[in-house]
Formats: sequence, structure tokens, C-alpha cells
Amino acid sequence: MKKIQKIMIGVFCGGVLLCGIGTGVAAAEFSSLTYGGERIIGETRMETKTLEAEIDPEAGVWHLSDSYPWSAELSMQTDESVPENTVRLVVTYNEARFTPEVQAAVYTDEYVDENGDIVEEKYPVLELYGIWEDQDEMKLFMELKDQFLSDLKEGRISSYREPAYVESVEILINPVNEKDIEFF
Repeated sequence: MKKIQKIMIGVFCGGVLLCGIGTGVAAAEFSSLTYGGERIIGETRMETKTLEAEIDPEAGVWHLSDSYPWSAELSMQTDESVPENTVRLVVTYNEARFTPEVQAAVYTDEYVDENGDIVEEKYPVLELYGIWEDQDEMKLFMELKDQFLSDLKEGRISSYREPAYVESVEILINPVNEKDIEFF
């Protein structure tokens, strides 16, 4: 064998040895990390707001919109202190990210039935929607980076998520209107 071939084989074997050592060290470091739990990144200012909407029972059965917010805890109860033909929503939300609003609206839908007649149907809907507050995405990214690096220095890895927009929605109606509201 030529001298250059022996040198190349030695360099190759040395590289394999160093890669093996590096992989072992990386595996040992990774296995020493612990789970740090869930971390919330971003500003959280939880507030509770009571919203009310008037409904007209003669418009039909009111449907509470299925877009109710975003993994919030929901509950619906009757309460005699709520005036008749009123739906009261007690919303706990993150004021830094979201401002809740409620709207009662009657939507109409037209379609042609099997006889060729145009049929108009009305859908009374109660919707909880919100005004989204502008977020500084770069600020959130840098806060996430700082938290991630801090966790790594302490030997842990965590789950990171943004704070909730809406934490809970409690829907209160007068017992008289219980048949006028449908929750889906």
C-alpha cells in the first residue's frame, strides 16, 4: 500500500471514531434532559366580561353558534335572574389578545324545493365573536427563543404555546326561554 492510502485510511478511521464519540456525547446529553412542563409564551391578562343579547322567540329556535371559542370551557344553565328573551354570556378572556362581542342575527337561506318553488328559511343565530388584538410576532418569537434557551441551560425541554384567547363561556338563559335556545 502506498503511503497516501495509509494516511487516507487513518484519516477515515479517525473521522469515524470522532463521529462515534460525538454521537455518544450527544445521546448522553439528550438523555439527561427532563421535561419542564407547559410554558405559556405571550402576555396574559385574563378578564371576565358579561355580555347580553336580546332574542325574539317568534323568529324560531335560536342556535348558539358552533364557533364558540377555540377550546374554551362551555356551560349552559338556566337562571331566573336573567330577563326573559335575553341570553347572558359570562366570558373569561385574555384582554391582551381578544375583545369579545355578541351578536344575535336572523340569517335567511333560499333554495329551490322538489316542486321548483323558491323556499326561504330563517336561521336565528347567536354568535360570540371577537376583535383580535394585534400581536408583535417578532416579540413572541424572541420570547420563545429566550425561554427555550433558558430551559436548555437548565437541562429541560418544555412544551410552548400561546395563551388562550377565551378560557370559558358561561351561557345563562331564563327558564322561560329554555325551549327557544339550542346549543350545538
